Amino acid sequence: MSDLAFDLRRCGGLARSAQLRSWGHTHRSIRAAIDAGQVRRIGRSWIASAEANREAVRAVAARGILGGESALRSHGIWVSRDTGTCIVSPPTASRLPALGRGEYRIHRRCTVVPGSPWRVGVVDALAQHLPRVAEAEHAVATLDSALNRRLLTPTGLELLMQRMPRRIRRLRSRLDGSAESGLESLLRLAIEREGWRVESQVRVAGVGRVDLVVDGWLVIEADGSAWHDGHEAIELDRERNAALVLRGYRWHRFGYRQVIDDLAGCIAVIRALLAGGRPNA
Repeated sequence: MSDLAFDLRRCGGLARSAQLRSWGHTHRSIRAAIDAGQVRRIGRSWIASAEANREAVRAVAARGILGGESALRSHGIWVSRDTGTCIVSPPTASRLPALGRGEYRIHRRCTVVPGSPWRVGVVDALAQHLPRVAEAEHAVATLDSALNRRLLTPTGLELLMQRMPRRIRRLRSRLDGSAESGLESLLRLAIEREGWRVESQVRVAGVGRVDLVVDGWLVIEADGSAWHDGHEAIELDRERNAALVLRGYRWHRFGYRQVIDDLAGCIAVIRALLAGGRPNA
């Protein structure tokens, strides 16, 4: 069983029976693992361990693979809004099972990821997802994330843009692969719209890197929901803020919900801070 567990782990916890057999696992050994409750069969041709991606298990059970926003999330790429589980099936597929609530299917020919055949590749996932994104800023945030994680290469970006409608192609000049979170990208784009000068991922001596610096002195950072977990993180945060003030900066942090639900309110706060003038000016 240890070999089967290892082989499933290297596939992300989900593999076709045929793939496992090609690696030397027999029908009998796979059946024994199923009977022992160590793995489970999904549909007619997939085997899953407990660590398999939940959405991926659902996708293969529905005779597809993970695509679009769901595949992007599985890669760790930023997706601003979860609109459901995206299941990709071949254009010729028929007699497909009905989908559940919060699931949708698209029919596409696509390339799977080597080592994780339960999901489409990043370029295909982006090509499936981006046209569904109404707000340009959120599309940029997703592309920034793919670039930052080095899951989208310059060649991949070029291939992707060739497949995109004009409104997506026009966003290329606004991309910034240095952005370390989608929140940072959304704030940067909103600040740029106001005409303020903004730099991303700036290294400040004695402090380290900060997300954004506006007009050379106002540090803006975006914190995900897990950032401030724990006393130690809070103390480090306070020390960092004090160091910024001593070096002539002012700072402000925005949380996830503020950026996602009230970006205009974030800009109003930044405007008020800038109106107060540069420290020691």
